[in-house]
Amino acid sequence: MIQVKAFAVLLDERGTRHVVWRGSDPSKSPGEFHRLLGGHVNFGETSRAAVVREIGEELGVELLEPHLLGVLESIFEYDGRPGHEVVFVYAGQMSNPDVVPAGGATFVDSDADIRVEWRPIDADALPLYPDGVEELIAGHLATSGSSAR
Repeated sequence: MIQVKAFAVLLDERGTRHVVWRGSDPSKSPGEFHRLLGGHVNFGETSRAAVVREIGEELGVELLEPHLLGVLESIFEYDGRPGHEVVFVYAGQMSNPDVVPAGGATFVDSDADIRVEWRPIDADALPLYPDGVEELIAGHLATSGSSAR
């Protein structure tokens, strides 16, 4: 089954870091990775409305001025099972960027704890998913003059 998702690129004021959650794939070693925040697009919901809703649910802040950076198709394996997603990637501003402290924090999303942290734009220590998002971020920074807007 193909899933439709909407994720957000949430840059800091200088455009040098962005917010991600740290996940882990129990079937891989080492299995840690970073992924953009966001989630499923519900039936009858636009991807834009979904990303605004998801950021509100995950961080408790409003996503301001979301604009579409691109759409990625992600075919992957997680926990030994195949996955297939079509991902709408938006850039926007958090109404309160201080909600994620410099050292990161744990948030609750759908009754599960998620570790949210700032990832440097040029980081390569952990994989960043979905594949192709780093190129979308680089293009966004190039057209916006290396700032969050």
